[in-house]
Order: sequence, then C-alpha cells, then structure tokens
Amino acid sequence: RDDKGGRDRDRDRDRDRGYRGDDRYRDERRRDDRERDRDRERRERDIRERERERDKRERERERVREREKEERENQRQMAERSKERDRQGRSSRNGSNEQKSLESAAAAARQHAESFREEIPLSHQSNRPAAEERPFDFAELDLDNRMKKFLKSPCPKRAGIVQCYIKRNKSGTNKLHPVYSVYLKEGDRFLMTSKKRAKNTTSNYLISMELGDHNKNSANYIGKVRANFLGTEFQIYDNGINYNDSGGMGEIREELGCILYASNVLGSRGPRKMQVCINKVSEDKGMYVWKPTNKDEEMLNVFKNRDEYGMKNIISLINKPPRWNDQVGAYVLNFNGRVTMASVKNFQLVDQLDHDNIILQFGRVAKDEFTCDFQWPISPFQAFAITLSSFDSKIACD
Repeated sequence: RDDKGGRDRDRDRDRDRGYRGDDRYRDERRRDDRERDRDRERRERDIRERERERDKRERERERVREREKEERENQRQMAERSKERDRQGRSSRNGSNEQKSLESAAAAARQHAESFREEIPLSHQSNRPAAEERPFDFAELDLDNRMKKFLKSPCPKRAGIVQCYIKRNKSGTNKLHPVYSVYLKEGDRFLMTSKKRAKNTTSNYLISMELGDHNKNSANYIGKVRANFLGTEFQIYDNGINYNDSGGMGEIREELGCILYASNVLGSRGPRKMQVCINKVSEDKGMYVWKPTNKDEEMLNVFKNRDEYGMKNIISLINKPPRWNDQVGAYVLNFNGRVTMASVKNFQLVDQLDHDNIILQFGRVAKDEFTCDFQWPISPFQAFAITLSSFDSKIACD
C-alpha cells in the first residue's frame, strides 16, 4: 500500500508540473505574438516612411522639371525678342534708304561707303544684347556641316554647361557588348555612338558619328578609348595611326586624355576615386596637340611619372569626393536634379583646387539612360570617352 500511495503522489506531482509547463508555453506564445505584432507595425511604418520619401523625391523632381521648362521658355522668348529687334532694325534701315531722293543718290552712296568703313567695328554696340548676354544657340555651330569639329573642340565658353544624355542599348546581340549613344538635350540631336570591340584582350571602345557604324576604317570613325587589363587605366585617342605602326607614313594619332582609377584595398568598399588628364586649352591657341612618338611621351606615363615639362601641357581633374549621409546610409553628391538614381558610376569632375566648378558630371536617371553635362575646357568627345570608362567593368575597383 505504501508503494501504491507513493506512486499516486508522484503521478499527482507530475500532473501539476505539466499544467505549470502549459502555462509557461502559453505565456511564451503570447510574448511571441506580441513581438510579431510589433515587428509588423515597424515594417508598416518603414513602408509608409519610404512611400513618403518617394513621393517627396517625385515632387522635387517635378519641381526641377518645371523650373527647367520655365528656363527653356524664357530663353526661347529672349531669343525671339532678339530676332524681332533685328528684323525691326533691318526694316527701318531699308525704309530710310527707300526714301532717299534720286537727286542725292550719288552723295548718299559716298556717305554710305564712308559710314560703312567707320561703323563696322561699332556694329556690336547696337540696342541688341551683347553676344555674351544672349542665350547660346547651337544653330550658330552649324552642326550639320561641322559636327566633327564641334565634337573634337573644347566647348564654347558662351555655351556654359552643355546638357546631354546617353542611352545604353543592351537588347539582342548587344547584350554582351552594349551600344552607347549620346544626344544633345536641346532638340534631342544625335551626336555620337560607341560600342565595345569584341575579341580584344582589353576593353576597347570605338567612337563613331553614325549610328550602327562601328567600323574602324569608316569615315565616321573619330577615335577610341582603350583600357588596361584591370580596367584602372584608360587612354583616349583620335582616329590617327599608332606611332608603332605609322612607319613614317600617315598621320600619327593624337592623344586626347587619360583616366586613372584608384585600386580599392582587397575587401574594401566605397566610392570610386579617379584622376583625369586632358590636353591644356588656351583661348588664343586652342587645344594643345599631344602626339607621342614613344611610350614615355604618352600622356598617361607623363602624368604617372610627374614629368615637369609634360605636366605644363596637361589639365588635371579629379572626381569630387562624395560625403557620407547617415539618413540614407550612403555616399551622396549634389547633382542639382540632373541625376535621380544611385549608382557607383555616378561622378563629378572638378579641378583639384576648385571643387565648386564642375567640369563634367555623369549619372543615372533610368535603367539604361544617363545624363552627361560638361563645359569648357573639355570637348564633347573627351566627355563621352571619360563616361565610357565609368561604364567599363573594373576588376580592381568594384
């Protein structure tokens, strides 16, 4: 009987423990449910916050687009008023000439000849705005007949910042070797195109003035960009002949710039660091002609060796260092609304001593569309070549 009573007590004790275990289990379930509810609420708050931020960015982009539209409309109206004043001035002069009497025709002709010789230098002092004050009109450049000169020459100072956009085509056969095409924002005017050459040990981009024409022997071929194996060094050339292949015959190619990317320490991440060299430009003499005849004379090696004589004929630029933003958890730059998507390819080029004057800025606005804005002393061809280096994959940088 004693043994049976002990077994009964043990059974009752175990049953009580089981009940208490069930209570603990239910408490844990309740805590887990409350924690899941809090997590769900946090996620919903984050989603609402992201939606508010997205709406805010969209409203900001819309305001920027409206401002740009207003600026374009103001420039168009100013240009129309200037043309109207020109027409009125010509019509008034023609009317006064028609009112001259036949008796004084000879005297008027002599006076006109004398005044013509005297007033030619003062013609710019009319009631029209000075050339620097008028909105720049790309029609002045006659791009239909002088496209190549425009692409290879430094941007006119009067043009200010030239706004362009680049389209990337990766469809069909272009998936492995995309086609990049540059368009002038004003009038959506096509300027040039480039495609990476296949079967080359290093990246090599041909630049052409004709869509679909990527033949090095074509009359539309104007130059190329060539990289080293790691994708950290790029050289920009025109359509001339390599000094090793010229044999004293033909036009030796001109070097138009070089780009150097700093190699990231193994395992490190962060924004790219780049240095860019272009030919020195002066307003009276134009762009310095750089035609190396051996490897030591190449702009890239002159810059790397800090050759004192050669450095005098180089303009050295760097990418503007981005700043870290704790709110977005990333490095950021102010593109003034011209770049809307984050990308490691985005950059701004500035002089080493003047970080406020942006010579070239490039960035993503859609999956396969990028903006490219530049100004004097860089040429459109150089600007495009530099952006191609940013598109290229980099073993030692990314």
